[in-house]
Amino acid sequence: MKLYRFTLYPKSAMGTPLVGDTLFGQLCWAVRNRFGEARLTVLLEGYREQRPFMVVSDAFPQGFFPLPSLPSRFWKKLEHDRKQLKKAQFIKIDDAQKNNVISWQEYALSEYLKLQEKIENDKTVEEKKKWGKTTQDQFHNTIDRQTNTTGEGQFAPYSTERTWFGTAQKFDLYIVLDEVRFSLEELQQVLNDVGSFGFGRDASIGLGKFQCINPQAVNFLQQNANCYLTLANCAPQNLGLNKEYCYYQITTRFGRHGDIQVLSSNPFKKPIILAKPAAIFTPEKYEPRLFLGNGLSGISHAQPNAVHQGYAPVLNLFVDFKHKDDK
Repeated sequence: MKLYRFTLYPKSAMGTPLVGDTLFGQLCWAVRNRFGEARLTVLLEGYREQRPFMVVSDAFPQGFFPLPSLPSRFWKKLEHDRKQLKKAQFIKIDDAQKNNVISWQEYALSEYLKLQEKIENDKTVEEKKKWGKTTQDQFHNTIDRQTNTTGEGQFAPYSTERTWFGTAQKFDLYIVLDEVRFSLEELQQVLNDVGSFGFGRDASIGLGKFQCINPQAVNFLQQNANCYLTLANCAPQNLGLNKEYCYYQITTRFGRHGDIQVLSSNPFKKPIILAKPAAIFTPEKYEPRLFLGNGLSGISHAQPNAVHQGYAPVLNLFVDFKHKDDK
């Protein structure tokens, strides 16, 4: 298997955040629609037994990695406002490659402050359109099909959120791919299919369009690596991890089926608890990996054979846990 990095260009507003497990689900539907259900069934063989044919990351700002979810004692002590430190969530890939993890927050903060200064100094509307991000509420009416009117209660108007990205903004998307089972060319085809139709909520009315180009094989392995940094939501259970040196935040995913399954009597999946991206997981016995996690099943009443991506692409890092323990 190989880890590829794609460049993703948003082509419209987004109704759904670009997260890996949601995108994996839509790519599976795209495989079914383009290559047939039998092909998808074959690709998903062994998915729950650590044999995924594809593992998809969240989309990150181009040229940046997420800052690991480590306690403050692992970072260099910085005399800055705590709110600023919390907002510094990404580190440039070049800085990550050249420096130890202990100094990553310092570099992430530096980049965040530079970006804030740039936004404040960009006086022209054109420059703000290039680099800005705008979130707005879109209001809808719910129609009572018996009266063909809106009303109160469940038929009251409601709002949904849309996000527009600047014209110059690009994202990195990481995908671990088993090219013996699914070729890079086929992956590009289904990425184009999803990007052309639209990703996530309200794709049918023009949201979620993107273009994915320029796949590059990448490998990030620090010297003396001993742990993994995740790039997507992850289900890390039963993987021989050292719980004392695992750091993560959790999220509950309330999934919903896509494509034709949306029209079923029950399109909603069961809630799933996952570890958020940027988690640090340390194994009892380290070995280099491209992905970590589990393939999840039993998540749907309407579609018993449905699976959910509980895998995440990972970066192999060295974190000095024992030195921090001594302190």
